[in-house]
Amino acid sequence: MRRLFQMEIPRPVVRGILWTVLVLFLAGMAGFFFGMRSLSRDLPSPASLQAIDPAVKTVIFAANGDTLRELYTENRTLVPLSRIPLSLQHAVIAVEDKRFYSHYGIDLRRLVGVIWINLTSSSSPGASTLTQQLARNLFLTPEKLVTRKLKEMMLAVQIEQIYTKDEILAMYLNQIYLGKGAYGVQAASHTFFNKNVWDLADAEATMIAGMIQRPETFSPLKHLDAAYRRRSIVLETMIGAGYLTRPEAETIGAAEVHPERGGHRPDVSAGFAAYFVEEVRKELEKDFGATMLYKEGLRVYTTLVPQYQVWMEEALEKHLTKEETDREYPMTRAMYDSLAAIDETPEKLEYLQGAGLLQDVRTGAILGMVGGRSFDDYKWNLATQSTRQPGSIFKPIVYLTALQQGYMASSILMDTPFVLDTGTSLWRPKNFSGRFQGPMTLRYALSRSVNTPTAKLYLDFKLAPVLENIEKLGFTTPLPRVPALFLGAGEVTLREVVAAYSTFANHGVYTGQHLITRVEGADGEILYEARILQREALDPAESYMMTNLLQTTLQEGTGQGARWRGFTKTGAGKTGTTNESTNAWFCGFTPSFCGGVWVGFDQALPMGSGATGSRMALPIWADFMGKITDQKGEEPFIRPPGIIEQTVCLASGMLATSGCDSVTTEIFLQDFFPQNICDLHGGQLHDFQGVDKDFQTLDNDDSEF
Repeated sequence: MRRLFQMEIPRPVVRGILWTVLVLFLAGMAGFFFGMRSLSRDLPSPASLQAIDPAVKTVIFAANGDTLRELYTENRTLVPLSRIPLSLQHAVIAVEDKRFYSHYGIDLRRLVGVIWINLTSSSSPGASTLTQQLARNLFLTPEKLVTRKLKEMMLAVQIEQIYTKDEILAMYLNQIYLGKGAYGVQAASHTFFNKNVWDLADAEATMIAGMIQRPETFSPLKHLDAAYRRRSIVLETMIGAGYLTRPEAETIGAAEVHPERGGHRPDVSAGFAAYFVEEVRKELEKDFGATMLYKEGLRVYTTLVPQYQVWMEEALEKHLTKEETDREYPMTRAMYDSLAAIDETPEKLEYLQGAGLLQDVRTGAILGMVGGRSFDDYKWNLATQSTRQPGSIFKPIVYLTALQQGYMASSILMDTPFVLDTGTSLWRPKNFSGRFQGPMTLRYALSRSVNTPTAKLYLDFKLAPVLENIEKLGFTTPLPRVPALFLGAGEVTLREVVAAYSTFANHGVYTGQHLITRVEGADGEILYEARILQREALDPAESYMMTNLLQTTLQEGTGQGARWRGFTKTGAGKTGTTNESTNAWFCGFTPSFCGGVWVGFDQALPMGSGATGSRMALPIWADFMGKITDQKGEEPFIRPPGIIEQTVCLASGMLATSGCDSVTTEIFLQDFFPQNICDLHGGQLHDFQGVDKDFQTLDNDDSEF
């Protein structure tokens, strides 16, 4: 060996060895730089690194501030580092990257140690710093490849050059996945302890830090014992890092935690206001786009009043369940749910359906919406998307037109057989009762929903003025231009009906409906704010006349059942039933609220004998509107200028005389009121002191419609 080292190596050989080493070194360096350049092509641009913006969930709020729903690809709520407890910050640093504040993105000491452990044992601990983990979570995939690791290290160095340590820590704590769909410590705090991160106790904060390694394994909701053991390791690590003394760690370690699953209010189901939320979601996606909706943390404030919504959902479900039982339908919601529970869901949705809508008549705010009995079973919104034949719910528009054409509440209409040649067929309107009652006042005909006198109005003013009013009242669904429109031919949505009736309640002013009051960005910037859109659709006096006529429906007509079903305040409204009882409606209003209800099957099938608006829809309306108006209190309809009163004879509709035995005080538009005295009874026109009689005098045995 000694002689070997003493041997003289020829100069050409030495020169050759040196050239070989140099060439290999240069080739290695070239390969290294070429490899780094190749890897860097797949990395984010410097501009992207300077604008790191993790996906943040959108939150939809009710009118009272309650959270209705959260929309996200990643359930995350950003919070500043100053709101995150120091115990949580220190725990994460101690257990994940104890030299976080001293390295530059890569912890070389830790890296060398981990390489040695991997070479000399079967263990394979991780060497990624917090910055490397952040880079991987933001820009890379979790696959375990050497190239991915090199990219991660390159990104970590770049991130450290752009951001401060506190900024990196804040991004990490808001980005990290902690299980159960929770991204970031704020979402995790709500998911596992149902509280904000700044309200966490040290015992809870250190437990969350321990979950980072394996979120599902150390979930306090599923494996509390494992979570306690992991927390003990975290506390020992914090002692070693100098963040805690042993007595402090022992105090925290002795503290019990009480995991509490976060989520929606316990008094409502996961599908609460589902149809309303879906309408809001569609509007947001249309106006702001899917990326902004699901990733940029919008704060959406809506018009929905949770208590009203609860009352509406309960009223509809309670009544339809009763009708299903009483009528012994072959398929009920309970049967459907039972079949679905054993994976035998019927192909068609054949149980009884219903919808409801509640509007603030002055602002147009939608305060409650029930688009069906189960959003899981049926996504189609029966309140806003489904068009159904309105039937008699449409008659107020016809009678509004009649008032504008010179008819009066006391005008005598004839309920007698009627045939109209439409040019294509003969139209023979029939009454629901199957009987004809002869002469009756306009008020009586509307309140009892008598078909024949309504249809005869077509002979007087035809379709044009009715269509004009339909447009004024906001209907946009195309309707057939046929005489049967006077009795509710065609199809409309419940939303349109409620908007139209709200115009009567709002002194003739049509108000555009809205579900969203304000949208804010994640930084609080106001991106949208609702404006109340109003236009004068009707003369206030005409609107009051219609309101007054529809009050009679609730007091004496087809809606009088509302009184013993919960609604006792001042109100007005109208029932609606279509042929063969395929659709049942009720829409009613007070000076503040307008609510509508529709009941029927998904397919236009008969609901059975007696399935009228009075029986199928009115009880639902009376139930929830009774509770709402009890809370609101009594409100009168305010009479505007342009209304006069006269005492009239119910038999002739003319000014009453001392010989008239059936009279009432009636209201009129100031341009249209009786000019002649009653020609059926003798006597002189004077201050009559007789006894007023109501419209029930004319018929005590009319069926509901």
